[in-house]
Amino acid sequence: MEQAFGIFMMLAILSTLIIVHECGHFLVARFFGFQTPVFGFGLPFGPSWTVGKRWNTEFRIHACMLGGYVAIPELGDESNASAEVFGVQLSPFKKFPIWQRALVAVAGVTFNVLFAYLVMLIMMTALGRPIPQGVFVGELPAANPIAATAGVLTNDELLGVDDKKIKTPEEFISYLATKKLTPIVLHVKRDGQAIDLPMTPNKDGKVGMGLSPKVQYVKIEGSPIDVATIAATELTTQTGQMVNSIGSLFQGVANKIISPNAKSKDGKPQPGIESFHGVIAVVKIGADFAKEDWRQLFMFTILISMDLAIVNLLPWPALDGGHLAFMLLEAVRGKPMEERAQGEIVKWGFLSLIALMVVVLVNDVSAWVHGDLDFKKKDPKSNSAPKSVPKNEPSPEIKSEPTSTNTSTSTSTSSSTSSPAPEESK
Repeated sequence: MEQAFGIFMMLAILSTLIIVHECGHFLVARFFGFQTPVFGFGLPFGPSWTVGKRWNTEFRIHACMLGGYVAIPELGDESNASAEVFGVQLSPFKKFPIWQRALVAVAGVTFNVLFAYLVMLIMMTALGRPIPQGVFVGELPAANPIAATAGVLTNDELLGVDDKKIKTPEEFISYLATKKLTPIVLHVKRDGQAIDLPMTPNKDGKVGMGLSPKVQYVKIEGSPIDVATIAATELTTQTGQMVNSIGSLFQGVANKIISPNAKSKDGKPQPGIESFHGVIAVVKIGADFAKEDWRQLFMFTILISMDLAIVNLLPWPALDGGHLAFMLLEAVRGKPMEERAQGEIVKWGFLSLIALMVVVLVNDVSAWVHGDLDFKKKDPKSNSAPKSVPKNEPSPEIKSEPTSTNTSTSTSTSSSTSSPAPEESK
């Protein structure tokens, strides 16, 4: 029952983010006088149902509810005065300046950013600012008893290793990757006392110890302006980390394609195409968050909204960034790209996104079947319930992939997963 409720909550959150994104395009387009013949929830193919018509716009729900779109034909090549689009009669096309079309194209991203900030502001006001309280031992799997044999106990607070202070599970994992089969001294705090525990990581740089950060929500003392400023700072920080994670992921995938056996700087394998996950992963991980601690849904929603904004800015045909790229080219050339050429580019961009959707769907299903998306999963050799994140993650990566797209006459919505789940070091 709890799992079903969590899944329902995540589907509701994803639907809300999609609607927010498309409302941005729709409202700004209507403001400037663009035609918006269709507002669709879902991918624009397969069965659909019209739920109403207003403001010269037909509102539809599609059977494949994995995204959304607003048909805005005047965002494309305006020489293409087609009589119909998506089966809806059009009025004569108007000529809009590039700056207005650019604002319409970027409006969805802007609304996602504003929504993320609003959720961050609500979280800061209602719960307070999340303050890390340290890194703690969550589990000691029997499959790798190195840490347990050395005297580590669950709920020990990790202070550092050798002469390095540890503030996050990722720092510990990265450090161990450089100490394979090399003796280390683990510094932990137990019952208020500091304890030094010598041990030697195995050949994989693992010591059999699952770590999880603990966070305390501290009320912000100050005026509403102070709260708003802190919320903006926190959103900027989280977004910066996400951009770095997305960049690292794409760089890792590119490096693996060039050199399949190459390792990352910390000694871990480079992430591959299997590291990309989509809607199923988002729903599964988010549902686990809802079941474990509903407060984590605030930050998860923020990350997904910002991730959706960032991915849509990629200069790929059929994404918002693709529209902006065509407009930039038009500004440089002084005229739009030829209709046939632009249409071909958008078509292959659309097909490539569909292909990526298939890949991430396979990745999601495979990860779910193997338990790699479980927030907590059973160790086959232990009665404990370790906390984990997908095994393909080198760190709490942001995994990005489009989950919906569009033609040249519509905007696109995409979604991706983020995994702030507790880290596992085994």
